[in-house]
Amino acid sequence: PHLVPRSEVTMHLPIEVADYVDFYSSQHHAENLGRMFRPDSEPLTPNWKHLPIGYHGRAGTIVVSGTPVRRPSGQGRPSADGGPPPFGPSRRLDIEAELAFVVGTPTDLGTSVHTSGFTDHVFGVTLLNDWSARDIQAWEYVPLGPFLGKSFATSISPWVVALDALGTVP
Repeated sequence: PHLVPRSEVTMHLPIEVADYVDFYSSQHHAENLGRMFRPDSEPLTPNWKHLPIGYHGRAGTIVVSGTPVRRPSGQGRPSADGGPPPFGPSRRLDIEAELAFVVGTPTDLGTSVHTSGFTDHVFGVTLLNDWSARDIQAWEYVPLGPFLGKSFATSISPWVVALDALGTVP
């Protein structure tokens, strides 16, 4: 009697997202993007295997999974003939399926958290779709960073799995 069909339920963001950072976690993924963004250089930057590489995202663009995402418009890479960068809707919209860690306990400004404090700060995990306009991103990314190509939408599942529910945690 306590079950309600999912079709009769409105899904919402499970948390208020105050901030987020997106890190490369796969060498394969980092190499693929490196070939796309720096075709005339080594795919991995020299620091990749020594420190976490990420970017600071826009928390205001996070929506619950199932929310329609508008295709962004922006500049693309100019053609080889030297003309101006084309402007228009992205032709290479892409997602990266990722795992998001939900941090539930804040830290004081300037305070570090050792890896042994993981379970004291991370509440749980949820699935995340990181939307990317690859054609726009490839033009604006180097050397500036991700702007329009990455800041238009990030979808997260309405379900967060608490670390305790996963059993043994590091």
